[in-house]
Amino acid sequence: MSASADAATRSPLTECRRVVLLADLAGFTRAVAPLRVLEIAELVDRFYRLAADTVEAHGGRVVKFVGDGCLAVFDESAAVAAVECAHALRDPVRALGAEYEIALDVGANVHLSTVVEGVFGHGASASVDVVGAGVIHTYRMGAGAGIRISEPVYRKLSNDARSRWNKHQPPATYTATE
Repeated sequence: MSASADAATRSPLTECRRVVLLADLAGFTRAVAPLRVLEIAELVDRFYRLAADTVEAHGGRVVKFVGDGCLAVFDESAAVAAVECAHALRDPVRALGAEYEIALDVGANVHLSTVVEGVFGHGASASVDVVGAGVIHTYRMGAGAGIRISEPVYRKLSNDARSRWNKHQPPATYTATE
């Protein structure tokens, strides 16, 4: 479907379970401060290419790139592959940083949840995207270097793979009342 498909010809929005991977360049803003703007753009483009190749090699699909981040999805049965993908990004990202003489690392959050997939937007700006509480939860899992997985993803790992993870309680969240 073309990005400019109108509402009458769009495929319907679909609720489905997906493994959501959010990966970004941890410490990016501080690390790139000494670089020229074209060097930053080149570095980001190289990260996008690296992330796309790695996600696709592990059976996932990049939904979008934003800033120094990549949002990707995997089938519900591919939680292990999504975690392996996050691990596979670490060394190449560190090497990329070394090429630019800056310290870069991967920050990744992996969560299994229900999302809504479909074409969102209007006209030439319409694009395939995923939205919903599962995506929001993935963003809120944490920031900075390291790989974080949710409980549903943890449960999909083999017993041997589970032993290397430490469980952390999420921070309390408060909402103001009127």
